[in-house]
Amino acid sequence: MLATDYFLTIGGGYDRSGNQASLEANVVFFQRLLSDRHRGSRRHDIYFADGDDPVEDLQIVAEKPATSGLPATDLLASLHRRREEIDVIYRNHQVTEIAGPIDPALIKAGLDAFAGAARGGDRLIVYVTAHGSEGPRSDEFNTTIDCWNRRKISAREFTEWLDKLPADVPVVMVMAQCYCGGFAHTIFKGLDQAKGLAPQLRVGFFAQQHNLPAAGCRPDIEHDEEFSSYFWGALAGRTRNGVPIEGCDIDRNGVVSLAEAYAYAVIAGETIDIPLRASDVLLRTFSQLNAKPKTTTEAEKTPEGAGGSERSTEPSPSPTPSVDGAQEKSAPATMTGTLQTFVDRARPVSGRIVTELCKTLGIALQDDVASVMAANHEERRADRFPRRGGRRRLGSGRRDLLKEVREKWPELADDRHWAESSLLKTENQEQLLAELKNLPSWKAYDDRRQQMQAANDESEQRELRMVKYRRLINTLETIVLENNLPLVATPEIVERYRQMMALEESTLGFDTRRN
Repeated sequence: MLATDYFLTIGGGYDRSGNQASLEANVVFFQRLLSDRHRGSRRHDIYFADGDDPVEDLQIVAEKPATSGLPATDLLASLHRRREEIDVIYRNHQVTEIAGPIDPALIKAGLDAFAGAARGGDRLIVYVTAHGSEGPRSDEFNTTIDCWNRRKISAREFTEWLDKLPADVPVVMVMAQCYCGGFAHTIFKGLDQAKGLAPQLRVGFFAQQHNLPAAGCRPDIEHDEEFSSYFWGALAGRTRNGVPIEGCDIDRNGVVSLAEAYAYAVIAGETIDIPLRASDVLLRTFSQLNAKPKTTTEAEKTPEGAGGSERSTEPSPSPTPSVDGAQEKSAPATMTGTLQTFVDRARPVSGRIVTELCKTLGIALQDDVASVMAANHEERRADRFPRRGGRRRLGSGRRDLLKEVREKWPELADDRHWAESSLLKTENQEQLLAELKNLPSWKAYDDRRQQMQAANDESEQRELRMVKYRRLINTLETIVLENNLPLVATPEIVERYRQMMALEESTLGFDTRRN
């Protein structure tokens, strides 16, 4: 009997004000990807926003009025707009073949039904493109998926639902909601690392850390800079908006794996996201950056849930299986050496991430990792302590200019009816624009507007550089932690990590042939 991939998609907002068009576009893109690329038996249950309710629930960008040939009107519109705003309207969502709204009870019932029907070899693949909230301070990894009517699914609750699945049915998660990194801890019993790993094999690819908001969720669909768009786009061979994507097949075996799709999202993502994998959580729990090998006795004493936090006092380790199954003979790795040495001992996916992020940041692989850490520190310091005057708040000059408009043309300063003025006839536009630009406050307004745009662009680029440094350093640490895992963790933990790697490196469908 053929194995089945069971897909569970949770998408949309908590109410219509948070149900942006980009969330709908993500789900539709994923549906198309499965239709085009998945081979084998599958079932796809989609829970989206308000379900089949015909009420207008989706936020989209209102069609912009024609502006060509009306330069004076455009200038006045910018004066009356107190901040950059996007006009939005609503329509009913157009996601088809859905199982219902984002309702925790319905989603739980769907998982219960799958738990009763699943057989060994089947997979559950969970995709979340929604909103999320932080966990409480006392339970920081217990973040949430925010559901319709402001209900929530917590990471701990979701873990309990997954526990009901057969132990031989692996789970793959791709999550792009804010604070989604908390769900990486579903690899532990009860979301608690002290209780050890869950019996079931689970992996996940998450847009963002557990304590940070994620990018995405826009009322327009022209911009598709969002983690899951990059991730699924690598598998589809094109972006959500149809731009071709190439070069994601890192091992050149003719098909892009889930791990290779993740690498593309980390490398190409022009967002605030610092992605992570559930396997990274395992490494940070059970391995060490400054490891000393355990002796045979110590390895036997280490409980599965204890991690690799205790350091050995014995100098000579016993042979330990590596994550690839061979006998581990290497010395502990450290955060030292050139970047090329990290690439050389890394898995292909991690090596590609390091190589490409270094190119983006202008770092040579011959540079020492210490220089990367120093550069990252300097970037963060510059952001906290900008150049004198760099964050001095300047007025936009809008009020001063609008005051002069009011003095000369009172009807053009009326917030509610200015656009109805006869002064804005097409034949008057050029003359009126020239007179507006002759007002005393015009030059200060125009200069400050350009300064503010340049400052915003600089700030955005600085933030992106810091994010990419963090992605790079996280990957370098992953390489060290993976190397050291067999030296400090139990054979059971090493084996689980090996299984996670195999699942991460699997493909979307059971048939791996290129379409």
